[in-house]
Amino acid sequence: MATPEQLQELIQAVQGMNVELQNVKAENAALRQMITARESRETDLPPMSLSSGKYDGSPKRLKEFLESCAIYFAFRPHTFASAHTKVGFVISNLTGNALAWASPLVTSNNPVLQDYGAFVTLFKQTFEQAEITHIAAEELLDVQQGSSDLRTYISSFKRLAWVVQV
Repeated sequence: MATPEQLQELIQAVQGMNVELQNVKAENAALRQMITARESRETDLPPMSLSSGKYDGSPKRLKEFLESCAIYFAFRPHTFASAHTKVGFVISNLTGNALAWASPLVTSNNPVLQDYGAFVTLFKQTFEQAEITHIAAEELLDVQQGSSDLRTYISSFKRLAWVVQV
């Protein structure tokens, strides 16, 4: 059996724990408010413009455009929490040939619109191939026999012409 002094110590210990519990609850509530305030600030950020501007399908600007989008997403994780919102943002920043390419995907509600990785892969395949073709076409115009033998010249010409055809 506990002595009155021991019981008093236990009561004081329980009261101390109760005070500590109340402090933890208050601190928890304050942290929740801070998190909520921070989330609302992140989602209420003013619009940022893409450093690359709208993308028109130019092969030379593809990498820059996709990097600008990635930076934009990194600074707004709550705004772009889903793949669908990322794809929508990319499409909203297309113009010209690139927009003409994306429009059928939107009108047909293509499943790729729900998968950012798949969308970017398809996007890159379309416009990187255009870049390869563009570069090969430029090189094709510059092919000259010069000091190389005829077989080397013909081989270079055929290789570049094949890339342009693909």
